[in-house]
Amino acid sequence: MVEDNIWVASLEVFIRNRKWVLGYIVLAGGLAVLESFVKVNSGASIFIGVMTSTFLAIPAHIAVLTQLDADQVSNWLRERPKAFFSFVRRCLLLGFLGAIAPLVVGIAMVVGGVHSSVALLAAVLVWVFSGIAAFAKWGTMLPAVIADDDQTLAAAGRRGSKVFGYAFPRLLISFGLITVLFIAALMLLFSLLGIDAKNPGSLSLALPVVGAIITAYQIVMTSVVLSRSYLRARPPAPSARRMAFVAGR
Repeated sequence: MVEDNIWVASLEVFIRNRKWVLGYIVLAGGLAVLESFVKVNSGASIFIGVMTSTFLAIPAHIAVLTQLDADQVSNWLRERPKAFFSFVRRCLLLGFLGAIAPLVVGIAMVVGGVHSSVALLAAVLVWVFSGIAAFAKWGTMLPAVIADDDQTLAAAGRRGSKVFGYAFPRLLISFGLITVLFIAALMLLFSLLGIDAKNPGSLSLALPVVGAIITAYQIVMTSVVLSRSYLRARPPAPSARRMAFVAGR
């Protein structure tokens, strides 16, 4: 799978894990609708979002790294609760690493007298590329959790240095391009149907579900890119721990 087209490979993993994809769509879409009625703390919202995404990301990584089929993923998760929470912690760490640069840029621009709206736009743009760079550099710590390999920041950084040129442009697709296409499609739809984007009416319930479907594909594609990056960066001779993992499964 390492050399497969990223769009095709991601679609294959998406379909292969359709049960997990459907579960994510129902859960994420339902939470989005709930948040439109109930105010949720932003920190709690981020944590819940990462937890929800992890339930889909792990099966996607497993599909690339192991011979397990989608029906065996439930058993894998039950047997490795620590691995699940280790995955969540590392997702949060990657998010934090990606947020450092835009935070510094935003503060510097505000202190420098730049208008707050301009500073916010600049921070958002920096955040997109900084987040992608963080995942490209250290994101292999996530598939390392699945493979029971070295999950430290240092080891992930060494792997990332080898595959940054492979990972960054592909993560740019999953993080950025798909989001831009989705927003553009929504704007075109609203324009053609004469719908007020601030008050979409009956679409207010459908949009979170459609957004969850797109996000599910983004999660799968990101997982495929990171797992393939991990496979590219790993040493020719697998470690004893990884050999035991593969042999045991």
